[in-house]
This record gives sequence, structure tokens and C-alpha cells, in this order.
Amino acid sequence: MKFIGYLKNSLKDFFISSGFLMILITTISAIYSKETIETSQLFQIMLFSLAYVFFKLAFINKNDINKKVRLITFNVFLTLSELMILLWLLFFSPGKVMNINLLLAYIFALVIVKFLVYTMMSINGEKEAKLINEKLIKYKSEKD
Repeated sequence: MKFIGYLKNSLKDFFISSGFLMILITTISAIYSKETIETSQLFQIMLFSLAYVFFKLAFINKNDINKKVRLITFNVFLTLSELMILLWLLFFSPGKVMNINLLLAYIFALVIVKFLVYTMMSINGEKEAKLINEKLIKYKSEKD
């Protein structure tokens, strides 16, 4: 499967899941509430559904695309879901625990940690592949 096909399927799943989740939560809130749903509650529902869908898309294993694209999409969707949670904390945390500077620090830390983990994984993967190849060559030479 090409990346464009994967992107189309992901977007379709994104709109279906987030729309269904928003409708479900809004309906349940409207049924069990005596008041109208405020705009802030609707925005919280939207952020929650976006975070859920991004987590879902991050952890879906698509075997049709190559390993590098899978790793990149995993990191992108996981970062987006974490950003939705950070936005929720920024806008709706009680007592305004979050502020813009703290949010920027969290985003910076997320990006740096993800980049470092990806770099360490690729370096470690190359070393392990080299080690496995050396053992395989040694095994073949002993066998002959």
C-alpha cells in the first residue's frame, strides 16, 4: 500500500471515530444534564476525541507500509495526541496550573525526547544488525 492510500484510510478513520465519539459524548451529556452544553464542554469533548483518535492511529499496526514510514507515522500521531492532552491542560486545568511557557517547555521536551529515542533506536539497530551479520558469517564459516 502506498503512503497516500494509508493517509486516506487514516483520515477516513479519523473523521469517523472522532465524529462518532463527539456525537456519543454530546448525546449522553445532553440526556443526563439539566443544563445546556456549554462551548467549553464541547471543546473539551472535541479535544478528548482528537486525542483518542490520534492514540488509536498511532498504535494501529499497518503491515502494508514499510518500517520507516510506520515509525514516522507512529511518532507523528503519538505527538499529536500528546499535544491534544497538553492543550486540554492549558485551557481547562483547574486553577490555571498550565501557562504558555510551561506548555512550550513540555512541547520542546516531547520533541527532543522523541528525536533522541529515534536516533538511539536507529544507532542501536545498526549495531545489532552488524552483530547479527557477523555471527551469521561466523556460523556459516564454522559449518563449512
